[in-house]
Amino acid sequence: MVFIVILRMAAQFKNIVTELDTTGSGQTILRCPAGKTILIKGFRVRNTNASNSISYLAFEDNSISTSSFPLQKGTVNAGTETTSQLPFVLEQNDELLWQTQRADQHITLSYVELDSGIQQRYKMITKSLTTADSADSFVTCPTGSTIIVNLVVFYNSSGSSATTNTFTITDSSASITKELDKGTIADAAQSSYNRAFVLESGDSLNFTPDEQPFTVYCTYLEMRNPPTRS
Repeated sequence: MVFIVILRMAAQFKNIVTELDTTGSGQTILRCPAGKTILIKGFRVRNTNASNSISYLAFEDNSISTSSFPLQKGTVNAGTETTSQLPFVLEQNDELLWQTQRADQHITLSYVELDSGIQQRYKMITKSLTTADSADSFVTCPTGSTIIVNLVVFYNSSGSSATTNTFTITDSSASITKELDKGTIADAAQSSYNRAFVLESGDSLNFTPDEQPFTVYCTYLEMRNPPTRS
């Protein structure tokens, strides 16, 4: 899925080229400035260490919590790289973090920095779900808006396989909730939905984890509905 940059927002294309040598804890790679929104276009990590590295991708949603939560775990073999081109978003003061087991991790990050819009705005949600078998409406469309969801990721950090997770959508105008997907997510694994979901005012996307905790990450475009002209 490709983000369309709204021309009325001032846009600056930027990059980060750095090396990460601190191991064992999440290190901030990018923090979104105040009054800005960041669309991450490409993220690449190359392991130049002689040993394989277990690594984590994590996000902090500063509007919800000052803690960061893992979104992806994997092994980057010596002399190889991992890349991501998923439509990640940061709002002001949100952070992208990377945790590595080994030093000598070469990081390249490409992104576009936008002035935060009023009528339409890219947003993200990262939260930890800590109650099993309970539906969480992780994104609900506000009154007077329409939401286009670009990406949803569910990451299982419970320590065990979660077998009956349920992803649903609620249509508030019809007072119905219907299943989008249901199934197993292994420990330290994620299920990703890089596709569009449209939510009208009051509609929501919901997730019921079979185990806890789970990280849910969601990016979307919120558009304020203009008044209807007669």
